[in-house]
Amino acid sequence: MTQLRRPEAKLTLRLATKADLDDITKVAQAGFPDDPEFDYRFPERKKYPEDNWKWTRQEYEEYIDQPEKFAVLVVTAPVESDGETANKPISLAVWDMSVLTNSKGGNLGIDSRRDVNKRHFKEFAKTLDEAFNKYFSKYGKKQYHLWLLATHPDFRGQGAGTMLCKWGMEKAREKDYMATVLGSSMGKNLYEHLCFDLLGSVTVQVDDEDEKLTVYCLEYKKSD
Repeated sequence: MTQLRRPEAKLTLRLATKADLDDITKVAQAGFPDDPEFDYRFPERKKYPEDNWKWTRQEYEEYIDQPEKFAVLVVTAPVESDGETANKPISLAVWDMSVLTNSKGGNLGIDSRRDVNKRHFKEFAKTLDEAFNKYFSKYGKKQYHLWLLATHPDFRGQGAGTMLCKWGMEKAREKDYMATVLGSSMGKNLYEHLCFDLLGSVTVQVDDEDEKLTVYCLEYKKSD
């Protein structure tokens, strides 16, 4: 993906469709590796790129297939590729709009894919479930939860991540809901800049290992 360095280039936010899946996968693969949790869960992604592509793409397809639960959003911008310019997704977010509705799928090939550390993958999911229950279950269905957020490195600093966050924050305000997120060290600064309150943190760590991750638990509610 080649960034067009035009200051007038317009960012546009919209719901994603299945036609966006390849572009979304590219954004995810480019945007998440800066986040330490990506190395923690997918340490073999460079050795097995076909597995990482296949299951990353399927993950977002599963989100799009559940519009009653997930809002999959993209920010698009003019992108030049092979001498042609087109509006392409350059940033993405997944908001859980119905946290008490069970999601479908979700296994994501854990028993067969080669790019993951299975123990880390499972411990990450378990710890985040526990964190959600500890910090956010008290709100029940009255919350929108930011599941994922990533921006292609070529387009950072232009406001795409803020647009995607504020979409869910505005939806939550309209219903007097909370907006909640379990964020990485990379995302924490953005969320606090947008007036999310830090409630605490949790540590992802397999019992017999030194390697670990810190995940931050934050919430937002419009001030009275």
